[in-house]
Amino acid sequence: MFIVIEGIDGSGKTTAARLVAERLNSAEFPFLGKSEIAADDEETLARAGRLRDLIWASPESAGDTFGATHWILLIASWYAGLARLRQDLTSGHGGVTVMDGWYYRNIAKTLIREPLDPLWVESLFAPVPEPDLTVLLDTPPEIAWQRREGFKDTELGRWDGFHGPPAESFHAYQSVVREHLRRMARERGWLVLSPDPTRPPEETADAVVSEFRARSARLPTASDGSALQPVTTS
Repeated sequence: MFIVIEGIDGSGKTTAARLVAERLNSAEFPFLGKSEIAADDEETLARAGRLRDLIWASPESAGDTFGATHWILLIASWYAGLARLRQDLTSGHGGVTVMDGWYYRNIAKTLIREPLDPLWVESLFAPVPEPDLTVLLDTPPEIAWQRREGFKDTELGRWDGFHGPPAESFHAYQSVVREHLRRMARERGWLVLSPDPTRPPEETADAVVSEFRARSARLPTASDGSALQPVTTS
């Protein structure tokens, strides 16, 4: 089963994903995140490194000089590579993969940046597997702002026309991102959780694990008759 923890920047995705992964841990499998292509040959690894750098290593101070279409095509290329090379994301894989976010925020931010056709943008990710369980941490921006010391320009909406004091820009920008994620949650049948900021994050992880166990109980056993074994990634 493939589990994704989604939400706005600062919503607690990383913490929740790590806790869920710990609860479903199996030492048989490696821990790999969505920035790891998991290829064996050097040429594929080199190409993946160049693409990774184009997407994530560009200085934010330069701004989005190439535009939203350029970036979403690069990101879609990366996820297409994951779908082809990562066996733990394939349908019928006999384990559990936990991811801290997927491509959904990339879609939301692209639609904010430029007035592109939403159906076209989402179609770019058609080769990418849909998670078996996507959990939206529906955290208000004012709560997310308090969770971290600082946020990058892209998280403040600087590339997308949001200016002014950082806290105000973050709240305005992430509110729009949040509405896009809520729309996707309704359309795609995600589990939506609204974590209480006064309660420990372990409670959120326990709720995700409970939903996982309920769904996995309805899955068939492996072809050899054994129970499906978990593999966790973060």
